[in-house]
Amino acid sequence: MNNTNLIERSDLFGATISGLCSIHCATTPLFLASQPLLEKHTHGHDHGIWASLDYIFLILSLVAVWYSSRHTVNLKIKWMLWISWVVFAIGLILEMTGQTSNKSLMYLGSVALIITHFANIRYCKVKKKNS
Repeated sequence: MNNTNLIERSDLFGATISGLCSIHCATTPLFLASQPLLEKHTHGHDHGIWASLDYIFLILSLVAVWYSSRHTVNLKIKWMLWISWVVFAIGLILEMTGQTSNKSLMYLGSVALIITHFANIRYCKVKKKNS
């Protein structure tokens, strides 16, 4: 398997993880509303397995960003992957620690990761085609 296919796979993985994380965060209120036993929790990510998904998404997205940025030669994409991940991580950590209930940073970072991973896929395809 050539390097371009590995990069494309890590970008697809990263975009998928970021998308799943966005869905997870968007459905947290629905999850809590459907769980009357959890009504005493005021913070949506305070409960067991549901909360551990935050850490899983953070780690998996870090792996995807690390791998994709390590194998791309496009410096803009490399920087955007890391900046997007940092924004995502800061938003997630602030939300998990209860310092903010505003999920804007988390969603902004997640959407930016999706877009940047797909941009890297496109860049690799164009580069491969022109080679």
